[in-house]
Amino acid sequence: MPGQTINIPAIDGSGAFDTYLTGPADGKTPAIVLLHEIYGVTGWVTETADLFAERGYTVAAPDMFWRLEPNFTADHRDSTSRDKGLRYRGMIDRDKAVEDIAALIGHLKTRPGFNGRIGVTGFCMGGTLTYLAATRLKIDAAVAYYGTQIHEHLDEAANISCPTMLHMGDRDDHVPEELAATIRDALSGVPGVTIHRYDAGHAFCNTHREDHYQKEPSDLSHARTFEMFDRLRR
Repeated sequence: MPGQTINIPAIDGSGAFDTYLTGPADGKTPAIVLLHEIYGVTGWVTETADLFAERGYTVAAPDMFWRLEPNFTADHRDSTSRDKGLRYRGMIDRDKAVEDIAALIGHLKTRPGFNGRIGVTGFCMGGTLTYLAATRLKIDAAVAYYGTQIHEHLDEAANISCPTMLHMGDRDDHVPEELAATIRDALSGVPGVTIHRYDAGHAFCNTHREDHYQKEPSDLSHARTFEMFDRLRR
């Protein structure tokens, strides 16, 4: 089906948030929640949602900044909007954000064609929220791309209850090696967790970031993600 914007009421009754929804027009499919970077639901996010939908998933990309500024988007080339996105990353209430993910999942479960399986994935800030979804929500798979603040929540690692994959760049200046090693050490013994390392910096999957995108690790990480999410069809 062509992408559309739907509105999801918050669990706490404080409002509602827009979500980009895309996927096959018919058939039973798993649902994937795709969580954005500090730049909001940009064209790259909707293109990535469409890319995932081509694999046969229903994909929903929610506006996670709606409590701060509904439908905020930033351009990485513009320092003012980029800095605002960075500030919003620091200001976002992660507990409420996970609650919003739960609200979206609740909606996805009611949609015709849903096969009963939920995956969550996200990039940068969205990678951190993906990790938190894996620790706090009942989902079937989670894939976090270069999550920038996972190290702040390692005390929740034992609560991971679904297959969880992390994609990390060895040259990520937002997750320097000291923090990356801390994450790897903390998660190394957690059942169902797989960590993949790449010779890459931050945001290596973002095709709109000429200064960051790296095709080989991007393609490989997506292939591994699709392999995990394809299991949700069974």
